Order: sequence, then structure tokens, then C-alpha cells
Amino acid sequence: MAPSTAPRRHWHWSRWTRWPLSVPIVALAALTVVVDVTTAWADVSLGSLGRVPVSPALPLGIVLALAIGLRRLGLDPANLRAWREFLVVGTAALVYAVIAYSVEIGGSREAAGLVVAALGEELVYRLAVIVVVGALVAKVLGQPWRNAEDWGLAPGIVALLAGGLIFTLLPGHVAQMSGALTALPFASLGVVLGYAVLRTGALLPAVVVHAFLNIATIAVIVGEVSAGMRAALALAALVALVSGTVVAGQRLGILRRVPVPPRRTGRTESTGTATA
Repeated sequence: MAPSTAPRRHWHWSRWTRWPLSVPIVALAALTVVVDVTTAWADVSLGSLGRVPVSPALPLGIVLALAIGLRRLGLDPANLRAWREFLVVGTAALVYAVIAYSVEIGGSREAAGLVVAALGEELVYRLAVIVVVGALVAKVLGQPWRNAEDWGLAPGIVALLAGGLIFTLLPGHVAQMSGALTALPFASLGVVLGYAVLRTGALLPAVVVHAFLNIATIAVIVGEVSAGMRAALALAALVALVSGTVVAGQRLGILRRVPVPPRRTGRTESTGTATA
């Protein structure tokens, strides 16, 4: 039987998400990052929801999201459909966690504060940092910077790593570290959340996972949930997020099967001699 002549194919991301950028938008993103990091270390807030402080950078992050466009951040019909299973299950899990936290641990105000804190950190470290670093690296490399889809691989990767690093060095996270290895979970979380956002543009799935993990972390601190259970919940949430990113990418048409280029054998068909 003759061997198949169909070309081999592999999955390939065609681009990052589409975020239209401008100098004012990048400047606003930089201001958002500076305000959040500075006020976090200075212990300055707009007030608190229960024991959870509200960052002064939250209004700036919201303005940044509006400037980029909520549709570009996943609130368009196509993106919502692409993430539909994750959003249904993830939102249900988060609602359950919020209710349980409200009843058994800190009340509804504090539970809402943990969700708001997650939203604020996603706007800063999965949006503002990525916009600033990605655009700057693209500019330095001589690549188009005014839309994230045109950055190319390197600016996106550097932006994700920067977001994970700055997120890890927040005072609340540093306080939970006892050594270099204990920083790895925070950095990994930051990169995985950022990857989902930069690939598909959808911020809401990252907010859902982040808020869920915030609630689980406080539940461990007060002794309502074991550390092992929290680790299992975090693993399940992140695996679901990565899987959701892959499925959403396929549905949005930016993760496709493309032909694998044929291997060079070092010989030409016409002459049968080695090529130079």
C-alpha cells in the first residue's frame, strides 16, 4: 500500500491578541503600574473591603481597559463563545467560593474585596505591564508596536516574564516567601494568567481564576482549608485555564494546524548530488 502523501501538520499560534495601542495608552499603562507598585509598598489604599485594601491604581486600570476597548479584552460575542465552558464552570465555582467565604470566614464585603483585588491585579499585571513591556521591546527590536498582534514572539515572551516577576515581588507575596523556590508558584501563576490574556485577549477567565485562588489562599491562612487542598484546587484551576486557552485559540482561529515544512535531505531530486 502506498504511503500517504498528505503533509504532516502541527498546531501553531498565528499571533498574539489584537490590542490597538498608542503613545497615550502606553503612558497610561506605565502610570498604572507605577501607582500600583508604589502604593502597595507604601501601604496606601483607597480604603478596604473587609480586610482587603483597594488599590489606588484600580481606577487607572479601568480607564486603561476602556481605552483599549472592552471588546478587545474578551467581552465580545466571539470571545465569550470561545470561552463558554470555562466561564460557565469557572464562574459557578467562584460564586460557590464567594458564598462559602461569606458565610464561614469573612463576610460578603470581604469576599467581594478579594474579587475586586483580583480584578485590580489582572488589570495591572496581566494588562498594563504587558502593554508597556511588550510595546517597548517591540520598539527596541524595530518591530511594529502599535498592536500586540504585530509584536512577534520575543516582545510577548519578555512582557509575560516581566509581568510574572513584578507580580511576584508585590509585598503581600514576598511576605509569604521563605526562599527562592517559594517565589516560583507566584511567578508561574503570573505567567500562566498572562499567557491566557495575551493569547486570546480575554481578561475575565484570568480574573475568575485569580479571585478563586485568593479565596482559597485566605481559607488556608485561617485554617478552613488545608494547604494540600489549596494546591490541588490551584492545579485544577490552572490546568483548566490552559486548556481553555487552547480551545479558545482554536475557536478564534488563531491556533491552527499548519503543514510541517519537509526536512532537507541534503540531496536534490534532479541530480541526486549533495547540495552546497
